[in-house]
Amino acid sequence: MMADPQSAAPQSVHDLGILLVEDDSATRTAVSRMLYDLAVRSVWEARDGVHALELLKQHGERIDLVICDLEMPRMGGLDLLHALRTSGGAPLTDLPVIVLTAHREAETVKRAIAYGISGYLVKPVNKSDLTKRLSFAVQKGR
Repeated sequence: MMADPQSAAPQSVHDLGILLVEDDSATRTAVSRMLYDLAVRSVWEARDGVHALELLKQHGERIDLVICDLEMPRMGGLDLLHALRTSGGAPLTDLPVIVLTAHREAETVKRAIAYGISGYLVKPVNKSDLTKRLSFAVQKGR
């Protein structure tokens, strides 16, 4: 997690600071609303991987988890995962990532899993699946 070493890991979904990375504004708005409905601590929104890396530089210590689309302009989700996992900085290499995708193909999911994702959500996302994935990520991080 990207938290201050002295702060505790998130104990519930409500403690999470989440970076949502999605190029489609309608999907980004829908998922963001679900996150606010779940009363997460905070949400940052990025339109692509480049924007996400900028937000991580600015707010990284407050971001506990990333929800990331796979196909985006400029820098897609797999490239973002590669950048995070090879950054050389422990906070980024360990940052939990949930992949948000329209892809159901095994090969795409396998490539994301190879980067150590915490789970994936298939679009369109529903609140029940989102809650399950976030809860699992919190439990795994304890």
